Amino acid sequence: MKKIVIAGGTGFIGTFLNMRFREMGYKVFIVSRNPEGISWNPADLTSAFENAELVVNLAGKSINCRHTQANKTAILDSRINSTSLIGNAIKACKNPPKLWVNASATGIYKPSLLLPMTEDEAVLGTDFLSEVVSQWENIFFDFKLPDTRQIALRTSVVLGKNGGALNPLVLLTRFGLGGKQAEGTQMFSWIHQEDYFRILLFLMKNTDEQGIFNCTAPQPVSNREFMLLLQQSLHVPFGIPAPRFVIEFAAKFIGTEPELILNSSYVIPKRLSGIGYHFTFPRIDKALANLLN
Repeated sequence: MKKIVIAGGTGFIGTFLNMRFREMGYKVFIVSRNPEGISWNPADLTSAFENAELVVNLAGKSINCRHTQANKTAILDSRINSTSLIGNAIKACKNPPKLWVNASATGIYKPSLLLPMTEDEAVLGTDFLSEVVSQWENIFFDFKLPDTRQIALRTSVVLGKNGGALNPLVLLTRFGLGGKQAEGTQMFSWIHQEDYFRILLFLMKNTDEQGIFNCTAPQPVSNREFMLLLQQSLHVPFGIPAPRFVIEFAAKFIGTEPELILNSSYVIPKRLSGIGYHFTFPRIDKALANLLN
Protein backbone atom coordinates (compact mmCIF):
# COMPACT_ATOMS: atom_id res chain seq x y z
CA MET A 1 0.00 0.00 0.00
CA LYS A 2 1.20 3.51 -0.80
CA LYS A 3 1.98 5.58 2.27
CA ILE A 4 0.76 9.01 3.39
CA VAL A 5 2.04 10.72 6.55
CA ILE A 6 0.04 13.53 8.18
CA ALA A 7 1.73 15.56 10.91
CA GLY A 8 -0.71 17.19 13.27
CA GLY A 9 -3.35 14.92 11.83
CA THR A 10 -5.75 14.65 14.78
CA GLY A 11 -7.54 17.96 14.18
CA PHE A 12 -10.48 18.89 11.99
CA ILE A 13 -8.65 18.88 8.63
CA GLY A 14 -6.29 16.03 9.45
CA THR A 15 -9.10 13.72 10.54
CA PHE A 16 -10.94 14.31 7.28
CA LEU A 17 -7.79 13.73 5.19
CA ASN A 18 -7.06 10.54 7.11
CA MET A 19 -10.51 9.20 6.30
CA ARG A 20 -10.42 10.18 2.61
CA PHE A 21 -6.92 8.86 1.93
CA ARG A 22 -7.82 5.54 3.58
CA GLU A 23 -10.92 5.35 1.40
CA MET A 24 -8.59 5.76 -1.60
CA GLY A 25 -6.53 2.78 -0.44
CA TYR A 26 -3.55 4.57 1.09
CA LYS A 27 -1.89 3.54 4.31
CA VAL A 28 -1.99 6.62 6.55
CA PHE A 29 0.33 7.39 9.45
CA ILE A 30 -0.47 10.21 11.88
CA VAL A 31 2.29 12.15 13.64
CA SER A 32 0.99 13.44 16.96
CA ARG A 33 1.60 13.50 20.69
CA ASN A 34 -1.10 10.89 21.17
CA PRO A 35 0.31 7.51 22.27
CA GLU A 36 -1.15 5.73 19.24
CA GLY A 37 0.48 8.13 16.75
CA ILE A 38 4.00 8.46 15.36
CA SER A 39 6.05 10.46 17.86
CA TRP A 40 7.94 13.65 17.05
CA ASN A 41 11.21 11.89 17.83
CA PRO A 42 13.55 12.55 14.84
CA ALA A 43 14.33 8.86 14.33
CA ASP A 44 10.62 7.94 14.39
CA LEU A 45 9.85 10.69 11.88
CA THR A 46 12.58 9.55 9.49
CA SER A 47 11.34 5.97 9.68
CA ALA A 48 7.76 7.07 8.99
CA PHE A 49 8.78 9.23 6.03
CA GLU A 50 10.76 6.53 4.22
CA ASN A 51 9.16 5.77 0.82
CA ALA A 52 6.13 7.97 1.50
CA GLU A 53 4.14 9.34 -1.40
CA LEU A 54 3.21 12.44 0.56
CA VAL A 55 3.97 14.18 3.86
CA VAL A 56 1.44 16.79 4.94
CA ASN A 57 2.31 19.09 7.84
CA LEU A 58 -0.73 20.59 9.59
CA ALA A 59 0.90 21.00 13.00
CA GLY A 60 0.61 24.29 14.86
CA LYS A 61 -1.30 25.94 17.67
CA SER A 62 -4.66 27.32 16.56
CA ILE A 63 -4.79 31.05 15.88
CA ASN A 64 -8.35 31.05 17.28
CA CYS A 65 -7.33 32.42 20.67
CA ARG A 66 -6.45 35.69 22.35
CA HIS A 67 -3.15 36.85 20.90
CA THR A 68 -1.37 37.39 24.18
CA GLN A 69 2.41 37.37 24.11
CA ALA A 70 2.45 33.78 25.41
CA ASN A 71 0.00 32.64 22.72
CA LYS A 72 1.88 34.53 20.00
CA THR A 73 5.07 32.72 20.97
CA ALA A 74 3.28 29.36 20.96
CA ILE A 75 1.63 30.04 17.58
CA LEU A 76 4.96 30.86 15.95
CA ASP A 77 7.14 28.29 17.71
CA SER A 78 4.76 25.40 17.08
CA ARG A 79 4.93 26.05 13.34
CA ILE A 80 8.67 26.71 13.13
CA ASN A 81 9.60 23.73 15.31
CA SER A 82 7.38 21.19 13.57
CA THR A 83 8.57 22.31 10.12
CA SER A 84 12.21 22.11 11.20
CA LEU A 85 11.76 18.62 12.65
CA ILE A 86 10.08 17.38 9.48
CA GLY A 87 12.65 18.94 7.16
CA ASN A 88 15.59 17.46 9.05
CA ALA A 89 13.90 14.06 9.20
CA ILE A 90 13.37 14.09 5.44
CA LYS A 91 17.03 15.00 4.91
CA ALA A 92 17.96 11.88 6.91
CA CYS A 93 15.81 9.56 4.75
CA LYS A 94 17.44 7.03 2.44
CA ASN A 95 14.28 7.00 0.31
CA PRO A 96 12.69 10.38 1.01
CA PRO A 97 9.03 11.20 0.37
CA LYS A 98 8.09 12.33 -3.12
CA LEU A 99 6.15 15.40 -1.94
CA TRP A 100 6.11 17.50 1.22
CA VAL A 101 3.10 19.81 1.54
CA ASN A 102 3.38 22.30 4.38
CA ALA A 103 0.30 24.13 5.56
CA SER A 104 0.45 27.88 5.16
CA ALA A 105 -2.24 30.56 5.29
CA THR A 106 -3.85 33.30 3.25
CA GLY A 107 -3.33 35.48 6.33
CA ILE A 108 0.04 36.37 4.81
CA TYR A 109 -1.75 38.81 2.48
CA LYS A 110 -2.77 42.34 3.38
CA PRO A 111 -6.54 42.58 4.04
CA SER A 112 -8.22 43.75 0.84
CA LEU A 113 -11.75 44.70 -0.16
CA LEU A 114 -11.20 45.30 -3.88
CA LEU A 115 -7.83 43.89 -4.95
CA PRO A 116 -7.76 40.09 -5.35
CA MET A 117 -4.59 38.51 -4.03
CA THR A 118 -2.92 35.82 -6.15
CA GLU A 119 0.44 34.14 -5.78
CA ASP A 120 1.88 36.71 -8.22
CA GLU A 121 -0.15 39.89 -7.71
CA ALA A 122 -0.07 40.27 -3.96
CA VAL A 123 0.53 42.74 -1.18
CA LEU A 124 1.82 41.06 1.97
CA GLY A 125 0.51 42.16 5.33
CA THR A 126 2.48 43.56 8.22
CA ASP A 127 0.45 42.32 11.19
CA PHE A 128 1.28 39.45 13.53
CA LEU A 129 -0.31 36.67 11.50
CA SER A 130 1.35 37.84 8.29
CA GLU A 131 4.73 37.75 10.03
CA VAL A 132 4.02 34.25 11.35
CA VAL A 133 3.21 32.92 7.88
CA SER A 134 6.26 34.61 6.36
CA GLN A 135 8.62 33.05 8.89
CA TRP A 136 6.83 29.70 8.55
CA GLU A 137 7.30 29.66 4.78
CA ASN A 138 10.89 30.87 5.04
CA ILE A 139 11.93 27.98 7.29
CA PHE A 140 10.10 25.57 4.99
CA PHE A 141 11.80 26.74 1.81
CA ASP A 142 15.18 27.01 3.53
CA PHE A 143 15.29 23.23 3.21
CA LYS A 144 16.81 22.20 -0.11
CA LEU A 145 15.60 18.67 -0.79
CA PRO A 146 16.63 17.44 -4.25
CA ASP A 147 14.42 14.33 -4.15
CA THR A 148 11.34 15.82 -2.47
CA ARG A 149 9.08 18.43 -4.03
CA GLN A 150 7.96 21.16 -1.62
CA ILE A 151 4.63 22.98 -1.76
CA ALA A 152 3.30 25.58 0.67
CA LEU A 153 -0.50 25.67 0.63
CA ARG A 154 -1.74 29.13 1.55
CA THR A 155 -5.12 27.97 2.80
CA SER A 156 -8.20 30.06 3.53
CA VAL A 157 -11.00 29.08 5.93
CA VAL A 158 -11.80 25.39 5.43
CA LEU A 159 -15.51 24.56 5.57
CA GLY A 160 -16.49 21.07 6.69
CA LYS A 161 -19.19 19.06 8.42
CA ASN A 162 -17.52 18.02 11.64
CA GLY A 163 -15.75 21.05 13.00
CA GLY A 164 -13.89 24.13 11.90
CA ALA A 165 -15.29 27.61 11.38
CA LEU A 166 -18.71 26.63 10.03
CA ASN A 167 -20.20 25.07 13.17
CA PRO A 168 -20.32 28.20 15.38
CA LEU A 169 -21.73 30.25 12.49
CA VAL A 170 -24.46 27.66 11.97
CA LEU A 171 -25.32 27.82 15.66
CA LEU A 172 -25.55 31.63 15.60
CA THR A 173 -27.72 31.51 12.50
CA ARG A 174 -30.14 28.97 13.98
CA PHE A 175 -30.64 31.31 16.94
CA GLY A 176 -31.43 34.21 14.60
CA LEU A 177 -28.07 35.92 15.10
CA GLY A 178 -26.70 35.17 11.64
CA GLY A 179 -26.83 38.61 10.10
CA LYS A 180 -23.90 40.45 8.59
CA GLN A 181 -20.93 41.05 10.87
CA ALA A 182 -19.72 44.65 11.15
CA GLU A 183 -20.15 46.38 7.76
CA GLY A 184 -20.54 43.05 5.97
CA THR A 185 -18.39 44.26 3.09
CA GLN A 186 -15.28 42.35 4.17
CA MET A 187 -14.44 39.54 1.74
CA PHE A 188 -14.54 35.93 2.85
CA SER A 189 -12.20 33.43 1.18
CA TRP A 190 -13.08 29.81 1.84
CA ILE A 191 -12.62 26.25 0.60
CA HIS A 192 -14.66 23.07 0.96
CA GLN A 193 -12.85 20.26 2.78
CA GLU A 194 -13.36 17.93 -0.19
CA ASP A 195 -11.56 20.34 -2.51
CA TYR A 196 -8.69 20.58 -0.01
CA PHE A 197 -8.31 16.79 -0.23
CA ARG A 198 -8.63 16.72 -4.03
CA ILE A 199 -6.05 19.49 -4.38
CA LEU A 200 -3.55 17.29 -2.53
CA LEU A 201 -4.30 14.42 -4.92
CA PHE A 202 -3.96 16.78 -7.88
CA LEU A 203 -0.58 18.08 -6.71
CA MET A 204 0.66 14.54 -6.12
CA LYS A 205 -0.10 13.69 -9.74
CA ASN A 206 1.35 16.92 -11.21
CA THR A 207 4.96 16.08 -10.49
CA ASP A 208 6.43 19.25 -12.02
CA GLU A 209 4.70 21.56 -9.56
CA GLN A 210 6.28 23.07 -6.46
CA GLY A 211 6.41 26.35 -4.58
CA ILE A 212 3.48 28.41 -3.31
CA PHE A 213 -0.18 27.72 -4.08
CA ASN A 214 -3.27 29.54 -2.86
CA CYS A 215 -5.66 26.89 -1.56
CA THR A 216 -9.02 28.64 -1.70
CA ALA A 217 -12.17 28.51 -3.80
CA PRO A 218 -12.16 30.70 -6.93
CA GLN A 219 -15.24 32.71 -5.90
CA PRO A 220 -14.82 34.56 -2.58
CA VAL A 221 -17.93 36.29 -1.26
CA SER A 222 -18.65 39.21 1.02
CA ASN A 223 -19.50 38.53 4.64
CA ARG A 224 -23.02 39.86 3.98
CA GLU A 225 -23.55 37.44 1.09
CA PHE A 226 -22.13 34.50 3.00
CA MET A 227 -24.33 35.05 6.04
CA LEU A 228 -27.43 35.52 3.86
CA LEU A 229 -26.76 32.27 2.01
CA LEU A 230 -26.20 30.54 5.34
CA GLN A 231 -29.63 31.76 6.51
CA GLN A 232 -31.23 30.50 3.31
CA SER A 233 -29.50 27.13 3.51
CA LEU A 234 -30.75 26.63 7.06
CA HIS A 235 -34.23 28.01 6.25
CA VAL A 236 -33.90 30.72 8.87
CA PRO A 237 -36.03 33.74 7.88
CA PHE A 238 -33.87 36.47 9.42
CA GLY A 239 -30.50 37.23 10.96
CA ILE A 240 -29.78 40.02 13.40
CA PRO A 241 -26.60 41.84 12.33
CA ALA A 242 -23.68 42.27 14.71
CA PRO A 243 -22.14 45.77 14.73
CA ARG A 244 -18.38 46.14 14.94
CA PHE A 245 -18.38 46.99 18.66
CA VAL A 246 -20.40 43.85 19.41
CA ILE A 247 -17.90 41.71 17.47
CA GLU A 248 -15.01 43.27 19.37
CA PHE A 249 -16.69 42.70 22.74
CA ALA A 250 -17.87 39.17 21.95
CA ALA A 251 -14.43 38.14 20.66
CA LYS A 252 -12.83 39.07 23.95
CA PHE A 253 -15.62 37.29 25.85
CA ILE A 254 -15.14 33.97 24.00
CA GLY A 255 -11.35 34.24 23.93
CA THR A 256 -10.46 35.04 20.33
CA GLU A 257 -9.37 37.99 18.19
CA PRO A 258 -11.96 40.21 16.42
CA GLU A 259 -9.65 40.61 13.41
CA LEU A 260 -10.29 36.97 12.51
CA ILE A 261 -13.83 38.06 11.60
CA LEU A 262 -13.34 41.70 10.70
CA ASN A 263 -10.36 41.46 8.32
CA SER A 264 -11.16 41.18 4.63
CA SER A 265 -9.66 38.17 2.84
CA TYR A 266 -9.88 38.40 -0.95
CA VAL A 267 -7.70 35.59 -2.32
CA ILE A 268 -7.81 33.82 -5.70
CA PRO A 269 -6.24 30.40 -6.59
CA LYS A 270 -4.51 31.59 -9.75
CA ARG A 271 -1.87 28.83 -9.95
CA LEU A 272 -4.28 25.95 -9.33
CA SER A 273 -6.71 27.23 -11.93
CA GLY A 274 -3.85 27.85 -14.35
CA ILE A 275 -2.64 24.25 -14.27
CA GLY A 276 -6.12 22.81 -14.70
CA TYR A 277 -7.53 22.03 -11.29
CA HIS A 278 -11.34 21.98 -11.46
CA PHE A 279 -13.05 22.73 -8.17
CA THR A 280 -15.78 20.38 -7.01
CA PHE A 281 -17.31 23.26 -5.05
CA PRO A 282 -16.37 26.57 -6.70
CA ARG A 283 -19.46 28.40 -5.38
CA ILE A 284 -20.43 29.00 -1.77
CA ASP A 285 -24.12 28.15 -2.30
CA LYS A 286 -23.22 24.70 -3.62
CA ALA A 287 -20.72 24.15 -0.80
CA LEU A 288 -23.27 25.07 1.87
CA ALA A 289 -25.93 22.92 0.26
CA ASN A 290 -23.56 19.95 0.41
CA LEU A 291 -22.37 20.56 3.98
CA LEU A 292 -25.69 21.46 5.60
CA ASN A 293 -28.16 19.11 3.89
